[in-house]
Amino acid sequence: MKYGISRRKMNFKKNIFLKLYFTAGAFLIILFIVLYTNSLMRNIKKDVQIVPDLYSKFIGLPADVNLESFLFEYFMTEIFPGIEYPIILADSLKIPYSWENIKVEKKSFSELDSKQQKVILKKIKKYESQKAVIPLKYNVESDRIISYVYFGESKTMKQLRMMPYFEMILVFVFILLGFNVWRSIKRNEENMVWVGLAKETAHQFGSPLSSLMGWRDLLEMKIKDDNSEVAKMLNYMKTDIQRLNKIASRFGKVGSSITHQPTDLHNIIQETLDYFNRRIPSYSQKIKLSFVSKIEGKKINIDPDLIKWSLENLIKNSLDSMKNNNGEIVISAFSYKGQTYIQVKDDGLGIPKSMFKRIFYPGITNKERGWGLGLSLVKRIIEEYHHGKIRVSESEINMGTTFEIILPEV
Repeated sequence: MKYGISRRKMNFKKNIFLKLYFTAGAFLIILFIVLYTNSLMRNIKKDVQIVPDLYSKFIGLPADVNLESFLFEYFMTEIFPGIEYPIILADSLKIPYSWENIKVEKKSFSELDSKQQKVILKKIKKYESQKAVIPLKYNVESDRIISYVYFGESKTMKQLRMMPYFEMILVFVFILLGFNVWRSIKRNEENMVWVGLAKETAHQFGSPLSSLMGWRDLLEMKIKDDNSEVAKMLNYMKTDIQRLNKIASRFGKVGSSITHQPTDLHNIIQETLDYFNRRIPSYSQKIKLSFVSKIEGKKINIDPDLIKWSLENLIKNSLDSMKNNNGEIVISAFSYKGQTYIQVKDDGLGIPKSMFKRIFYPGITNKERGWGLGLSLVKRIIEEYHHGKIRVSESEINMGTTFEIILPEV
């Protein structure tokens, strides 16, 4: 009941968070776009103010004024000091006589070498193709052009041209972050479901197991002959009840903090193999289980019960995959560069390469029966609780699979 309430609270908080994220995010994006656009518009207005200012200077000029001298002085004193974009002044014959923000030394065009002249003329041609040229006339009614102003893109124009792409990237990043947040919350919710299910399972195991143990002890007290067949059966029953208690304890550890302790991993693997060797006949007399160890006496910090649970899941998975209940399962253990490797190799059905990573997802299985939780649980035990790694190191259809566990030794 408490778990159901906590889950509803988490869902409520998740929905509130997502609504706040998208509402606040959308508002901030719109606010940024508006402020940025207004800033660009102010800069554009400042840039284009040059033209009306220039024409206002022409109005009322005496007829005997040298217009080219006037233009040159006006551009040099009024325009050039405040601009950041390339600009070229040319006379009525389109011969340049001044420029700014172009990497060509400032002197008479005729004094430039041919390479420098080509740079200026190439830019004039480019600006003409872009229609970035202003012909200056004495007045609007006159057809006589006294000068040409060629100009490149200002910083503001470049920003304006890139603005749609920038906005699309901003929106994409916003949606991507939102999706990742949503996926993270969903993953945490799924983890809570599995943790709650595991703990509830452990809890539900507890009461009937206690009762079974009590009934078994009561029956044992009534048996006078300790060597009778019934007494032996009660001992087997005790072993199985202890086994179930251990399984319940494992489920109870899911989602809890784990205490690592120095453990002889060789013994843990051997105990697991001994357990399965006693039960191999129930699968098939033709399946062989062997252990190749190079870690005898080596201790590493682990939770022995959870590691044993992981090995049991891998071996059980290999047994289930053995075709015609025939073949060999080889467990290898060795140490390399400060890490301990455990490999579980079988002669089973194999796994397609496209499933190498997906096989560890909850609900993914290649069996006709099962929930697909075993390998997902192993991955969590190895990677989250022991900071190790687990992977399918190799597999071939109808030839077998090798799972590899890597555990840090420190």
